[in-house]
Amino acid sequence: MWLIAVDEAGYGPKLGPLVVAATAWQSIDVEAEREASVDLIQPNPFIPISTPVRVADGMIRVDDSKQIFKGGSLTMLQRIVSVALHACGRADETLIERLPTLLPRDFETISRVRWLKTIGVDSAGPLPFSSVEQTREAVQQWARSPWRLRDCQARMIDAATFNRYCTGDPAGSHPLSSHPLPGVAPQGNKSDLLGETSITLAADLLDSVTGPSSREHVQIFFDRHGGRRYYAGLIQQFFGGESVQIVSESPAQSVYETVRRGMPVRLHFTVKGDRFAPVALSSLHAKYLREVAMAALNEYFCVAIGAAGFRPTAGYPVDADRFIEMVGAVLREREIADADLIRCR
Repeated sequence: MWLIAVDEAGYGPKLGPLVVAATAWQSIDVEAEREASVDLIQPNPFIPISTPVRVADGMIRVDDSKQIFKGGSLTMLQRIVSVALHACGRADETLIERLPTLLPRDFETISRVRWLKTIGVDSAGPLPFSSVEQTREAVQQWARSPWRLRDCQARMIDAATFNRYCTGDPAGSHPLSSHPLPGVAPQGNKSDLLGETSITLAADLLDSVTGPSSREHVQIFFDRHGGRRYYAGLIQQFFGGESVQIVSESPAQSVYETVRRGMPVRLHFTVKGDRFAPVALSSLHAKYLREVAMAALNEYFCVAIGAAGFRPTAGYPVDADRFIEMVGAVLREREIADADLIRCR
């Protein structure tokens, strides 16, 4: 049985990318209850994941990213992402090594954005992951769960792509499609952008961790945003085209069933879904990627205007306006279009 968990970082800001991350988990319990929603199973099989554990000289825990990161040092996020890396059996030593497989759809696009192409590098060089030795205790603790983390992937939607979609600009290919179709235009809706990106990412990750002959059951969990309650149309359009059965659409959770490549799939969209440890881990990956992207953006403009008087931004609307005014001369001198840097909504 497989579980995919999805969450975002950067939905609200005016500057910087929208990041959506997903984690893939496989049950090692052959008797796993297929009909029960995994987030409701008791005792909670993810207690080993959410219990605090030592990494290097500090403690980490998997929880809502807003509780884990409140600005400042990225050490906690970096260590959590490092544990996930080693739990998946990956050998990458730096974020730069990992980015092509972590952002398989977007890495080339991001590499062409002037203020994002240095993601994964700071003044000391490439950002390292914590070592196998430093994460050993945490990886061993996570392995006590009957669910094994198999892989993580993410999407990073830069401002230009975000704006093409949300303004309904039909120029160029559909920004989220790896196989653009003539006449397929952006939707012009920020909520649809998040929904489509999340669903296609879940499908991509599921396909990458399962073989073509797999018939295992799958449950997918999304953190639900805003007042949106209805997802059947998006699932039908972007998850594989099979019929979609509505199980429930309540104020707290929307649940659907469908099939992908012969695998029965149940999709859950849950308010405050990041209280569930797998979704929380996806949220932490998204937050880490969003923060290193903002560090790259701030460094680009700090170098451009000089450190004296430079104040970095987290990208949220009021402070973003202050930042845009501060770097206005650079935007004009380097002919940086507003639509390439500043989100339209």
